[in-house]
This record gives sequence, C-alpha cells and structure tokens, in this order.
Amino acid sequence: MVLPQSLSYYSIKRPQQVLAIYYQSPSAINEVVALLPKSALRELAAHGVSAAQWQIALRLLTTNNPQAARLYWQPSFATYSRDQQISLVNALYQQQQWQALTYLAKLGLLPDGEVKQHWLLHQGAAVNQITAQFAQQQQIALSLTEHSADKHCQYNVLMLSDHRQGLMQLKAFKYTYSQKPEPAPNSFCFSTPSYVAEQINCFVTSQGAASCDWLAASKTLRWPTDYDFIVMMPRHGRANVSGGIMHINSASHYNVFLHELMHFSGFEDEYALAESKQQWLCKQQGYVAPNLFIARQLPPPIGWHQSIACDSGVAYQPAKNWSIMRYMQIDLSAQYRTLWQQQINKPLTPHRRYTDYFLDLALAQ
Repeated sequence: MVLPQSLSYYSIKRPQQVLAIYYQSPSAINEVVALLPKSALRELAAHGVSAAQWQIALRLLTTNNPQAARLYWQPSFATYSRDQQISLVNALYQQQQWQALTYLAKLGLLPDGEVKQHWLLHQGAAVNQITAQFAQQQQIALSLTEHSADKHCQYNVLMLSDHRQGLMQLKAFKYTYSQKPEPAPNSFCFSTPSYVAEQINCFVTSQGAASCDWLAASKTLRWPTDYDFIVMMPRHGRANVSGGIMHINSASHYNVFLHELMHFSGFEDEYALAESKQQWLCKQQGYVAPNLFIARQLPPPIGWHQSIACDSGVAYQPAKNWSIMRYMQIDLSAQYRTLWQQQINKPLTPHRRYTDYFLDLALAQ
C-alpha cells in the first residue's frame, strides 16, 4: 500500500500523473496543492477539483489577472473551506475587485471579517453596519461626537466622507499636510475622518459641482461646535467651497485640496470667474480677497499684475504667472504662503465658519 505522504511526493515529482494520484488519495494532493506546477493544477481544475481551482485563482490574482482568476474560483467558491474563502477574498480585496466581492455578498458567501467591512464602506452601507473595532483599526470615526478640537490650532476642520475611498483619501491628505503644514504649523488641524454614509445626502449639481443637503444634516446630526470648517468628500462632483464647507471628490489630488483650503481663508480663483460672480465682485473696489484687488478709482498694489478674473480688466493679482489659485497642479509658492499666513494672522474679513452657514440655512426657511 502506498502511503499518502509518498503520493504527495510523487504528485510533485510526476505532475503528469497527478490526476491518477488524486483519484487514489485526494488528501495527498490537497496537502501539496500550493507546490504543484501550473500544468498539474490546470488538469485537476479541468476535472472539477476545487482545491486546484482555488490555488490557480490565487496565483492569477497575485499576478494581476483577476478576470482569468474568476473563471476558476466562481464555480467552486461555495465548496471552499472558510480558510480558503478568506484567503481568496483577501486576494480579491488586494486587487480592489469590488465587483467580485459584491457578487459574493449578494450570494451570501462573503465571509465576515475585515474584507467584508471594507466592502461595506465601499458600498456606502449604513454606519451601524461598521464595527467599532474595525473603525478603530482603520482610524476612522463613526460618530461626530468622538471629535475634540485641538486648542493649539488656529482653525479646526472636520473631515467627512460617505464611502471607503473618500475615507482613505482624507487620511492620506491629513498625513501629507502633517508632513508640511501650510501656511505654517498649527494653522489647520484635521479631525479623524468620519464615516457619514446615509446621514448626509450628497449629489452633483447641474453645473457639475459636488454638493450636499446641509440643511437636513444640520438638523439630524450632533455637530461639534468647537470646529471651524468641514471637508466633505463624496464620490463625484467638482471641488468647491461655500459657507465654511469644502466639497472635494475622492479622485482629487492633494494640490486641489490645498487650493480649496485656501478658499477657507478667503482666497479667490485667478481664472476667469463666472459671469454671475463678476457682476458683483468685479464692481467692488480695493482688496476683495488676499490675492485679488479691484482697481477702479485706485491704483493697484505695487508689484501686482493684471488678472483675467474680471473681464473688464480691473482685477490684479500678486503672481505674474500662474499660481495655485489658477492652476491647481502648481505648488504653493513662497509669495502665496506669506499672503496666506498674513490672512490667517490678520484676515481682511472674518472667516465664515460652518456653524454660521447652518444658522443662515435655518433662518432662510
């Protein structure tokens, strides 16, 4: 009688006989399935051996071939052991195969655990479906009451998102900012990103801008009053700032975030402004922003340059060439960093906090 250990050895040394060995002792093959060559695995998989299908799928996923992998794991996933299922969904997660994970979830086959929690965040599931342990592990908050402002900072900012990529991007932005605070250390402090799916309804306006229903959110959520601004990161929509609230989608780059952060301090865009905005802004006089001067009856500041912000040619800006306030791929210059610091230390007008905006919304009803 040939012992299973010997059969395991022969299955590796003689892969052309692997199918015969499997029929004699399936356990011998299962023990060494990870060591079998591709040709042996394919022969076994073609004959419906789930361990071989699982192993091929794993190998294809690790070599960035998820479509081919699906041909092997999809027919036999339900027959896998829990450990095999977890290994496979981990590999699917590493490849960001959300469609495949959704397929398994709809069949009730997605195992409970970390990957399922990531998938729930990706889907925008209700906050109560996310475990406190997972949230702590991922450094995200599940309630706005968890936040406490940093008194050493001049301005504190709440960071919110309704989906996984948004949370991950906010964490990345927070880390990048911490490595080089702008315009100076302790200018802005950012909260742990909060997951607010199904608590704040966000949408894209007819002009393509990201927006949210803040009137409803101001009534239904308990907001920390010691914070100044909000950064809300939905999936889609053009970035913008209004009423102390930044909307920025989760595909945005860091410099877009920095550009919008400067809007919190009153900076204006230096590209041609919308006609509706020009109708009132370009008819003013003097400094209308730290980086925009309207010269009607007054001479522009020395060293400033004409801006295209106003079609009438009355607008002037500090930069001779493009700055981060016109083209967001440009880094923040020393000149604009100084202007930003001056604006924070001695603002032209008080910065508008999000609580002021909420109050205006309530009074407008």
